[in-house]
Amino acid sequence: MEINRDKNRRFISVWMTNEEQELYDRKQLAAQLLENVDDPKCKVIFFLSGNGDLFENTEGLLLANLAKA
Repeated sequence: MEINRDKNRRFISVWMTNEEQELYDRKQLAAQLLENVDDPKCKVIFFLSGNGDLFENTEGLLLANLAKA
């Protein structure tokens, strides 16, 4: 798990693997992270690993962007 705080943009980003998603309750984790934050507008953003093939998904994204350009 990787946790980063961006004070300028008022958010805390949390990057979680599939295993970590099963271990931790996101609602509870968000509440714990916001306990020590001074800014009431600060939000917690979760980035969750998927279960698709990374190479195929990246290739599809790049090809779609190339077609639009």
